[in-house]
Amino acid sequence: METKWRRTDHVAIAVSGGVDSMVLLDKVRLTGRYKTLTILHIHHGLRAQSDEEAEMIQTYAEKHQLKFLMHRIPADYFNPHHSIQNAARDYRYQFFDEMIRRHNIDCLLTAHHRDDQNETILFRLLTGRFFTQPLGMAAETEDRGYTIYKPLLNESKIELYEYAEENKVPYKEDQSNRAADYTRNAIRLQLLPVIDNIDHLSADHLSELAEWQQEMLSLVEMQAYTIIEVFTSRGYYNRQEFSQLPKAVQRQVLIGLSQQEKKFISLSHHYLDEIIRVITSTTSQADYVLTEHLYFVIAYDKVYCMEQSKLVKTLDISLPGQYEFNGYMIELIEPITDIINVRVLQRGDRIKMNGHSQKLNRIMIDAKVPNALRSRMPVISVQNEIIAVGHLKRNQHPVNEKLIINYKGAE
Repeated sequence: METKWRRTDHVAIAVSGGVDSMVLLDKVRLTGRYKTLTILHIHHGLRAQSDEEAEMIQTYAEKHQLKFLMHRIPADYFNPHHSIQNAARDYRYQFFDEMIRRHNIDCLLTAHHRDDQNETILFRLLTGRFFTQPLGMAAETEDRGYTIYKPLLNESKIELYEYAEENKVPYKEDQSNRAADYTRNAIRLQLLPVIDNIDHLSADHLSELAEWQQEMLSLVEMQAYTIIEVFTSRGYYNRQEFSQLPKAVQRQVLIGLSQQEKKFISLSHHYLDEIIRVITSTTSQADYVLTEHLYFVIAYDKVYCMEQSKLVKTLDISLPGQYEFNGYMIELIEPITDIINVRVLQRGDRIKMNGHSQKLNRIMIDAKVPNALRSRMPVISVQNEIIAVGHLKRNQHPVNEKLIINYKGAE
């Protein structure tokens, strides 16, 4: 059993009453590697056996003078039309979060073992979830403001049963784990035993595959990180260069961009590949949602990561200073007698240049400005005369000598 937490930690163990968590509890107790050891238990109330499990755990806690925190889920909490397993899991972790904050707990231990790891790997492998996440469970994760350890990942279920028998560790069997009507249960009960019963095959090689995949994923993430830095600092990336990246790196860049926000959307493999397909096609422009506030824009020879901020439609400038307008920074460096009006593009807008007038929309098209940016670009006018369009063009009007207009994504 791996013991990565500190001896000075207040350690909590999620205990269901099954052989896995009871063996973990007993092993950790015997190591003495903790300042305080607390048992966290959720009484689901879904089975008659739930009362027996809670009583057994409480008896163990009292016998060994351990702190025991239990919560009973209300009888009307579960919706019969939704996944009870998912709802129960969400409720458990809400309880864990609350207890960890309230009791100043440093880390949480869960009793996932090698068989669980193999089941997870096979589930992610056969459901196509290995493109955007590791195949296996990590032994240590930082999540929800605390550390979660899985000390038993290298131990099999059989070894846990043997330990329980040799050391007289009490436990209760959850009969619902033997029902094959859940996908993961079917993998555990039907697929994994078949693999292990065939000569020269072993499900334990799945963990080796997961380790190799994690190493490859780390290399991909390192390369993707350098590209994400360009997006972050410059706002865009060269489309042709992006198209030439390995597909795995392209996917990871899109995932990394989406995960810059706390509330990010989990992007499916098919959604990522559709974005990549359009990037490498002849399509001039397209845009895709990454998060609630970010979207990915394909426009001519560039790809952008843009923030969906509130659109500013008009702004008046009369004093020197810096003014922000839809991602642009407009600076008036000297006083002027007129008022500068800044607004967004309107139908029919034209600017006079060297005795001729040009349509602003045509200027933007020629400059390959993405559709998403055309409606946000500042149109500068003085006394109803348009004198500049964003950072693209400005005429000979004297006010332009006192104006500096910059955009984050401009070259």
